[in-house]
Amino acid sequence: MEMSDSALQKLETKIAFLERHVEEQDRVILKLRKTLDALELEMEQIKANLQESGGSEPANERPPHY
Repeated sequence: MEMSDSALQKLETKIAFLERHVEEQDRVILKLRKTLDALELEMEQIKANLQESGGSEPANERPPHY
């Protein structure tokens, strides 16, 4: 079973497109992972700061004039 040159060229073109697409997805996923890691670190720092300050939430505190 022999493939014609045009069929082979179509397959090679599709493979090249898919390889490029996978590489682009890998770059996006890596960027999202780095962003997620940074956000998780920031969230942990915020939690630690909140615990150090006694854990009170300013939205629930009564203003001093009451």
